[in-house]
Amino acid sequence: MQNIIQPWLSVGNSKEALAFYKLAFDAVETYKLDTDDESVVARLSINGATFWISDASPELESISPASAGGSTVKLVLITPDPEQLFDKAIRAGAEQIFPIGEQHSWKLGRIKDPFGHHWEIGYELQKEE
Repeated sequence: MQNIIQPWLSVGNSKEALAFYKLAFDAVETYKLDTDDESVVARLSINGATFWISDASPELESISPASAGGSTVKLVLITPDPEQLFDKAIRAGAEQIFPIGEQHSWKLGRIKDPFGHHWEIGYELQKEE
């Protein structure tokens, strides 16, 4: 077995977040637990890129970007067609931070999802030899 890192995003409303990520990124639920308090814990996959979501739990030191005053991490979603996912996320309610362009050997753009998480969407450009 290899080591794997799967980000876990704390959000203000996990049911709304689940719907957003499915619409914005074509994410697929690979695990879902409905909790007693009307929230969910879910593992999602965007064409094999896996992450988790749940409601924030300040008592467990798990806070959302809104309660932290901003996000403490950026997610990089590497995809061969960044324009398609970027535009779909904007239509689903994400905010553009900067448009897709080429810089620092990458083609990418950045959005902020409705829950305060920043996503850079793109891919590393091939180096000319």
